[in-house]
Amino acid sequence: MSSTFARPRTAHVLDAVTDAPGRILHVVESHARSAFSALGEYLAATRHLEHWVLVTEPCDPAGIPPGMRGARIVSLPGGHRARLRAIADTYAEVKPDRVHAHSFGAGMYVRLSPSIPTDSIVYSPHCYAFERRDLRAAARLLAIACEYVLAPRADVVAVCTPREGQLAARLHRSGKIVQVPRVPRGSALGRMDVPPPVTMGATAVTMGPLSPQRDPAFFVRAAAAADPGLTWIWIGDGEPRYRRLLEKAGICVTGRLPRRNAFRLLRTADVYVHTAAWEGSHDTLLQAAVAGLPVVARSIPALRALRLPGLAPTPEILADTVLRLLDSPVDRRIHSEAVRRAFRSNTRATQVARLLALYGSGR
Repeated sequence: MSSTFARPRTAHVLDAVTDAPGRILHVVESHARSAFSALGEYLAATRHLEHWVLVTEPCDPAGIPPGMRGARIVSLPGGHRARLRAIADTYAEVKPDRVHAHSFGAGMYVRLSPSIPTDSIVYSPHCYAFERRDLRAAARLLAIACEYVLAPRADVVAVCTPREGQLAARLHRSGKIVQVPRVPRGSALGRMDVPPPVTMGATAVTMGPLSPQRDPAFFVRAAAAADPGLTWIWIGDGEPRYRRLLEKAGICVTGRLPRRNAFRLLRTADVYVHTAAWEGSHDTLLQAAVAGLPVVARSIPALRALRLPGLAPTPEILADTVLRLLDSPVDRRIHSEAVRRAFRSNTRATQVARLLALYGSGR
């Protein structure tokens, strides 16, 4: 098989807690950071299982999240036929108990491989491709058709969010659906009776890559419609055209920061603003919840499924909501508690329990 193995960082592969641990083959065809972050959590949560990861190039194993470093990492070759062949060969060689396909492309490859039985396939869309607004209508329709046709070729759909669960229920009517929640890093969701008071020089902040999915233009229009005395900050970096757009509007762009520094800056803000055009994993909303911030978000299907209050269909309405939260302690508390309530099941214990239900605790 024309694949290259990456050397694990430690001498042992996994700390086995059973004499015959279950064996899971993961297939990843995505360059989205959220997909790799989720995969890293899954592997870290089930260290007693034996994990193999087939991943498309370019992918530097050293840059994969820490939870993946104990797994056997295998690079998939280029070309669709070569990848299908490599997946089939690896399945025959490894003989896994489960094959977990991560993202639309991996779901296509795995479900199109006739040698992999349906009852061993777990599929995680990590945001269905037809939800993306940067794709043309024809491409989204094709993605819907592919998902519908291949839906019967998965035993379980492992979703990350309620919105994904709603879509999976429409597509996979005869299959099982399990929501495996993401878990905030570095802290846990607690209860905050009173959100931090607003001080002079109020700050509205968002966090994430500068990309079409995050829609920086919506953020710029909201900032323009708000009180000029309010400071707007974007924590992150990405496409230069978006950075120029934000900086021209007087918005501070921090660039990419270490996670600890980004979270420290997040905690100094007065309100978290979320302007994504579509949403897959809610990573940054989780961090805002951990920081105890009230959240003002754009009205999109993924966030309506979370039942967050005050979702804004336009930048102007979003700006008005931001100003209202800065002026009203009652509204700040309502929004802060609502986002925590939306993520009340995003705990390590729930995540582990549902992953073990997907993979089994061992052979």
